[in-house]
Amino acid sequence: MQNYNLVQSQTLRQEQILAPSQIQSLGLLMVPLMELQTKLSEELAVNPVLEQEQNKDSDDTDKDSFSNTETGTVEAENLKDDEFADFINLSESWHDNLPLTHQASYEVDEEKYQHFLNSIVDAPTIENMLLSQLSFMRIDKEDRQLVELIIGSINDQGYFRGSLEDLAIIGGADLKQMKNALKIVQKLDPPGIGAQDLKESLLLQLERQGKGKSPAALLVKKYLDELGANHIPQIAKQMKISVGALQDIIADIRKLNPYPCVGLSLKNGTNPNFVLPEAVIEKKDEKYEVNLKTGYQPRLRISNHYLKLLEKPEISIETKEYIKQKILQGTNIIKSLEQRQETIQKIAEVIVDTQYDFLEDGVEALKPLTMRQVADKVNLHETTVSRAVSGKYIQTPQGLFELKFFFSGGYQSESGDLLSSRSVMEKIKEIISEEDSSKPYSDDAIAGILKKNGVPVARRTVAKYREEVGISSSRLRRKYS
Repeated sequence: MQNYNLVQSQTLRQEQILAPSQIQSLGLLMVPLMELQTKLSEELAVNPVLEQEQNKDSDDTDKDSFSNTETGTVEAENLKDDEFADFINLSESWHDNLPLTHQASYEVDEEKYQHFLNSIVDAPTIENMLLSQLSFMRIDKEDRQLVELIIGSINDQGYFRGSLEDLAIIGGADLKQMKNALKIVQKLDPPGIGAQDLKESLLLQLERQGKGKSPAALLVKKYLDELGANHIPQIAKQMKISVGALQDIIADIRKLNPYPCVGLSLKNGTNPNFVLPEAVIEKKDEKYEVNLKTGYQPRLRISNHYLKLLEKPEISIETKEYIKQKILQGTNIIKSLEQRQETIQKIAEVIVDTQYDFLEDGVEALKPLTMRQVADKVNLHETTVSRAVSGKYIQTPQGLFELKFFFSGGYQSESGDLLSSRSVMEKIKEIISEEDSSKPYSDDAIAGILKKNGVPVARRTVAKYREEVGISSSRLRRKYS
């Protein structure tokens, strides 16, 4: 018989628990500008005391809104009734504490933003596009149901990724019926839709062009793997044709789309991939300045109507407590938005200070910069910087870039200049673009060229960076004449 000993013990440990307001603040910091609009709309829907300001010249602006700009986020349980009254009287309106540049740009940006929203057209899904074509086909009800099951398993690239066996069980059909249903889907547009792999997709597209028995179809059927390995001379020998003739066939195959639905501007349950920059970097008098795109962000305020309700004796205590809670929640949101703007502004200013050469000359002049370095400069935690830059973009004189783009390690050249890993990648791309395609540079050769130019980079680092920018090895880059 086992002897179970029950022992009671105490342990001491430290835990950091975030308050709800802190969690909310981090949540608003993390979301990109497009998603922020949605989040704030949700807050406006659930919090009756929050209002969206229409323009900066609205009547009684000073009386109709307020926010806490001195104490940061506020917890309801920390305020007593008498303190609450003082809190309201001492607070100032949110927009009165904004920089002048924010207020001056708001009217123009708001007009552009409304035009932008009104211009968005909801794109159809791949599923709806296929079902629409199916509605014009004459097939019986049972087959239609099986075809709809197949369509539901088409991914964003246009491939069928489901299991015919599983769908047969779901549809109460046999495997032969499901295969026939798949063939029906593969007759729809775009050509290649419903293929189960790349080979089948290319063959479907060739068949649609009337080239089902062409040399291109033979090449895809028999030698696709060898083609991917760039075994051009060997394939030409097996097909008993010249290398030049094979290159012509390959050129025809390259005109096909390996991903049938890519480039159709469709969506599958997700929003179109619109990007709004959080800030714009502009040059003024030989200096670069950061201007936040605050016009795309709703301007919130606390309704004066609910503040006045707190002063009315006929309003019940329960109602007043509810209003207080909502006012404090709204104030925390407004303060979180201010903190979000301040954080992004500070990070963008560090980028401007560090990356002057990039702003002037482009990616090759990009300097190394880590999130820890930025965190130290703006007096924030490294994880906060990471959250602040995630999924956000900034407009620069060199184009639109994700904020994360500016963070990378780097090297010191022989002349003492600091180079980011991204600038080294650009140099590798430039070297490869100028190579003789019949004798492409090996990674060792590229490392040697970089070293001659004063950038000491190891061969394995060249290979890593080459793969990161999507460039094949020298064996696969080689072209035969």
